[in-house]
Amino acid sequence: MELRFKIVVAIAGLVLALGLGGTIHARLTLSGISQDELEKRATAVASSIATHAPEPLLTNDVYGLYRDITSVLATNSDIRYIVVLDPQGSVRASTFPGGLPQGLREANVLPTGQLSSVKKLATSEGPMLDVAMPILEGKAGIVRLGISREPAESQVARLTFTLLALTCGVLLAGLVIAFLLATVFTRPLARLAEAARAVGRGELSQQVAIDSRDEVGRLAVAFNTMTQQLREKEEDRTRLLGKVISAQEEERKRIARELHDEAGQALSSLMLGLKHLEETCPGPEAKEKAAELRALTSETLDLAHDLALELRPSALDDLGLVAALERYVRDYARKHGIQLDFHAANLQGKRLPIQEEIALYRIAQETLTNVAKHAEAQHVSVLLEERNGTTVLIVEDDGKGFDLEAVMSHSRRLGLLGMEERAALVGGRLTVESRPGAGTAVFVEVPTPIDGHGTDPDTHS
Repeated sequence: MELRFKIVVAIAGLVLALGLGGTIHARLTLSGISQDELEKRATAVASSIATHAPEPLLTNDVYGLYRDITSVLATNSDIRYIVVLDPQGSVRASTFPGGLPQGLREANVLPTGQLSSVKKLATSEGPMLDVAMPILEGKAGIVRLGISREPAESQVARLTFTLLALTCGVLLAGLVIAFLLATVFTRPLARLAEAARAVGRGELSQQVAIDSRDEVGRLAVAFNTMTQQLREKEEDRTRLLGKVISAQEEERKRIARELHDEAGQALSSLMLGLKHLEETCPGPEAKEKAAELRALTSETLDLAHDLALELRPSALDDLGLVAALERYVRDYARKHGIQLDFHAANLQGKRLPIQEEIALYRIAQETLTNVAKHAEAQHVSVLLEERNGTTVLIVEDDGKGFDLEAVMSHSRRLGLLGMEERAALVGGRLTVESRPGAGTAVFVEVPTPIDGHGTDPDTHS
């Protein structure tokens, strides 16, 4: 989850916690207050009736008593019933048209000497608050009054709904404001994260705009300083690596020439001497031994010649990349018994700068060496062509392939890393595609202009 959404969720949780907590607390408080007020009001009405009831009871004015209680019932819509009982529990006046409901008399019995009794009843009309109030300390009877709790509870419910609606409104407004603020606050962090990913991909030229002087701004300054230092170190490393590879290639070239010229001439002279010795030896045994030594010398000469070609083929300097790679592919197919196709397009008679030619030749050489060692391939295809000022080298095989992610995290990654470094040194890019059982393909792109008139290798060595 992104940081801004975490901030929005945190604020939403806080608003919900405060809103719901406040709503629950307000509901409980209002419910308690309304119940207390309802009980006080019911008790006050019952007390008023009990105060005025003795005179009609003593004069046996049942109609006057009935008129008084119906008057109270008419002016208080939430009062559902009023009953006046004599000391023996008989009904003297009641607002029930059909008589006292069953069980109501026993639902709230006033203990002797108690000033009042309040009970909560569940009736067919809903929850009721039943009040029993004595008349003349119970000597003249008892007043029973039932008041509905629904109006008070409905009012509490409306207030609760209002608070919940207000909480939802505040929540929505808070979410919008929190999202906008979180987006504004996290935008510099998002730019930093994107820049960090770019640096991870090797794009060391990344710089982050500094919008403020707060902690994020200081982080951006530190990041820009870090990338600047990394870029300088990478440039130093690239220059040093280029010098090392150039020195290595020069040393390869020198050793190859010495093997080809000095060692080759010495071995050729030795072969001529052994041939003369073979022809002039008087005994058959001496002739046979001289022939064996001449054959061994010839084999050693071939090995020295192959080693010189491996170190630095003269065709690469004299004829260019196409000729050198074509000859290497032909010798590779003969030596390893692998069917190999080589195709060069748009490069005949053209030369690349010598550093690019060396890099592409070494990458092809390393790739084909890996195929021979690990791929178990039957067919390999090598394509070298020029596409709109970009030289492309593609080496594909039908071998067993490999798990690229596993290899990149293994020590064998050094071979791939070396090829990537060679491509990067000449401004190119190397891509490897492979999966188990599906072969391997190596793509190299070098954005190099082609010199159609040829390039003097000595000026680039």
